[in-house]
Order: sequence, then C-alpha cells, then structure tokens
Amino acid sequence: MSSKVEKYDHDLNVVINRELSKRVRFVPSFTRSLYAVQQDVKWLEILITELDKAAGLWITKLSDHEEEEGEDESEDRPTERPSEVYENPMLEELRSFTEDSLKTPTLDHELDQGETDEDEIHIINDKKLKVLDKLVVYLRVVHMVDYYNGTEFPNEDEMPNKIGVFHIRGPVETSNSKNSLQDVHDWNKQLGGKMQGIIDDMRGVTIPLEEAVQIGLKTEEEAVEEFVKLNTEEQGPGKFHCPLSGKKFKGPEFVRKHIFNKHAEKVENVKKDVVFWNNYVREPKRPMEPLFPPAQQSNNGGSYSTSTPNTSYTAPPRPSYPGFPPPYGFPAPFPQAPAPKGRKVISYNDLDAPDEYDVLGV
Repeated sequence: MSSKVEKYDHDLNVVINRELSKRVRFVPSFTRSLYAVQQDVKWLEILITELDKAAGLWITKLSDHEEEEGEDESEDRPTERPSEVYENPMLEELRSFTEDSLKTPTLDHELDQGETDEDEIHIINDKKLKVLDKLVVYLRVVHMVDYYNGTEFPNEDEMPNKIGVFHIRGPVETSNSKNSLQDVHDWNKQLGGKMQGIIDDMRGVTIPLEEAVQIGLKTEEEAVEEFVKLNTEEQGPGKFHCPLSGKKFKGPEFVRKHIFNKHAEKVENVKKDVVFWNNYVREPKRPMEPLFPPAQQSNNGGSYSTSTPNTSYTAPPRPSYPGFPPPYGFPAPFPQAPAPKGRKVISYNDLDAPDEYDVLGV
C-alpha cells in the first residue's frame, strides 16, 4: 500500500518524526575573525532588541514617582520621558565587550587599503567570544532564530523537533586552505542581507511604491471601473446587457447603476481582491518565479545558460502535388530526364488517382 497521496497537483508523503541526525552544524571558522565579529555584534544587538520588545521581554514600567524624577526643572514644562525602559543585561555585556576588544579599523577600510593577507584577518580567541555565544544561543532558544544561518523558525514550539537545526562556529581549520579578507567580506554581505530581511519583516517594511507600481500595483477605482466595463455588453443601438443578471437596459449608465445597486457584494469582492493583490505585490518575501533561472552545471564543470532556444525561424511551405490536399501531398517531382529520340514517353497512371490524371504531368 502506497503512503503517497496526491492533493491539488502535489504529492503528500508520510514522514516519521525522527530525531535529527545532525542537529548542530558548523559554519566557516573565519566567523571568529575580528571583522566578522564586528558585524555579529551590530546585528545581534539590533535583532535581540527588536525581538525582545516585540515579545515584551526585559521591559520595566516606570512608576509615577520615577517619571516625576525625570522632569527638567530648568524649563517651564517637564521633559517627556518614556513610561517603559528596556534593559537586557546580556546586551550590556555585549557593549562592554565591544568597547574592550573591537577598537580596530573596519573591514571596508582594510579592503580599501588592499590588505587581503590571511594574517590580517585577526582571529579572536574563543574565550573572548563567550558573550557572543551566549547571545547566539539566546536567539536560538528564546526567539527561534538561527543566527549564523540567517533563518527564523516561527511556531517551532509546535513542531515535532524542538530547537532543530542549530549553526555554530566551526573548529579552527588546520588545513593549508587560506581565508582572505574578501572571504570574510562576502560572508558578512550574505549574512547581513538575511538579517536585514528578518528585521524588515518584523517592522512590516514593504517594497518601495515605485517598484510596486512597476510590478503591477492596482487601485480600487480602476479595478471597479474595469469590472463594470466587462459586465456591460452592447447588443445593438440602445440595447445593453448585464451578464450578471441577464437584464437589458437602454444605456450603459443604467447598467452601471444596476451593478452598484443589485450586485454590490460583487463590487466589494473586487475591492477585496485589489487589497489582497496589493499586499502580495508589496510583500518582500512573496512566492514568485525567479526572474533569472539559475545556470545549470554542464558535464565539463562549467555553467551554461538555460535560455530558450530561438524558435522564430519558420520553414518554407512544403510544395504539395496537385490534386492531393495537404498534408498528404507529395513534394514536387524531380526534373524529368530527356527522353531518347524515336521513343514515345510511356505514361504511368495511378489507379487510385482521379480520371485523366497523369502522375508524371505529361
């Protein structure tokens, strides 16, 4: 008996909830380099602050007495102070670590200077990175964000595997492979893009309006007018038909009034569809086909394009033999060789052909 079920053009398979064979996975060892740690400190502080505030963690409400102490007596009116204070002690440790260990030029400055040697990566001892490790674990356990993989696992507490895949810094490589500053720069760029996507998703950031218009942003007015136009059929002079109800009217303005009065629910559905479509268009993580298909790997290790071959060439029409309709007509006969002198050309007739029809055209 097969365990596969087809539903809505998709195959559903039964999967046994087994323990993950490789729960903890390693990322490149140069993530302990100085310039990678600089970016980690920046993103971890921003990400943890946003997630903590969204979840209401480490927030202390100020009492009325504490708010009165914040008044500025030198001015006529008191200074406005927030009624809540966010204080995460782990972030205080992170700031202290930044002030003590990360007072160095940035990676962009080093790349501008042309420094790309392995010795310039500045590997940091793991003992100094305990503060960083604590925040990475805090993100994974509390907020279900795998930092080094740049992935958020929403509703993971409802999944069979609690705290599934977890990426950490790998051991120091002892091989002869060298890591350059460009490797660290590429890593920071890729991871930074993932972190920015998670933060934008939490803040509800959408794509710019200009880009959304180019994709196909709609307006309710235009969609409603198009709906009315599609449901106003002219059947003759002074005769207009509404396909929604089958009624006939003397003018398009009467059909329009009829649609708004008798089919208001369909007009509202059109407006809802516009809202749904616009939300989809302005969603940065919307599912869509890739704009540029990825290059496929060839047998020799290189890559080649997957573009569709040019099929615009049209073959010339194949000549058909007279008397037979295409596509059963045969090509035109070959040029006939001259007949020898003193001999009459013999006619070969097809018995299935119409009467008085010469195959050789003689």
